[in-house]
Amino acid sequence: MHNPSESPQPVAPAAKPDLATAARVLADLAAQAGQQAGPVPDPLCPLPQMALARGRVHEYAGPARRTLAALTAGAAQGEGPVLWLRPGWRAEGLCPQGLTPFMPDPGALIVARCARPVDVLWSMEEALRAGCVALVVAEIAEPPDLRQVRRLHLAASEGVARNRAAGRFSPAPLGVMLAHEVADSRLSGVESRWAL
Repeated sequence: MHNPSESPQPVAPAAKPDLATAARVLADLAAQAGQQAGPVPDPLCPLPQMALARGRVHEYAGPARRTLAALTAGAAQGEGPVLWLRPGWRAEGLCPQGLTPFMPDPGALIVARCARPVDVLWSMEEALRAGCVALVVAEIAEPPDLRQVRRLHLAASEGVARNRAAGRFSPAPLGVMLAHEVADSRLSGVESRWAL
C-alpha cells in the first residue's frame, strides 16, 4: 500500500544548484530563440508555378536539370552570390555565353571544381552553413544518403539563423542538388524534387 507521506516532494530549482543552473540555461536558450525569430524568408520562385523553400535542399533531375538550375541561379543572383559546385573529373563545363538567357550576369557565377564526390557535399554544407550565398548548386556524382542530406538541411537552417542573428534577412541560403543522369533518381530527404 502506498503511503502519501513517503512520496517524493517536488524540489524547487533554487534548492538544488544543478537544477537552478539548468533552469537558467533553458531560459537563456528560450530568450535567444525568441531573438532569432523573424519573418520566414519568402520562397525563391524561378518559374511562375515553382516555389523553393529557403533554408532547405531541393533536387533537380532530368535532361534539362542544368537549365532549371541556371534559371534558379538567375532568380537568386539579385539576392547574393551563387555558388555552382562541379565534379572536377568531368570534361564538360558551363559556358557563360550559354547562360545569358537565364541569368543577368553569368560572370558573377562562382564555379568550383571539386576533386572527389565527398568534396562536393562538404563544400555545399560549408557554403550553406556560412549563410553568405543565396544559392548553392551541386552536381552530385553519387547520391548522398539520408544522413548527408539531413546535414545539408541543418547547415542551410543554420545559415538562415546566422543571418538573422546578424540582423540580415537576405540572402537566405538555398541548396539545389543536380541528380546525375536519370529523371527518377529520388534522393532521400530532399525538401522538393523537380524533373525537367
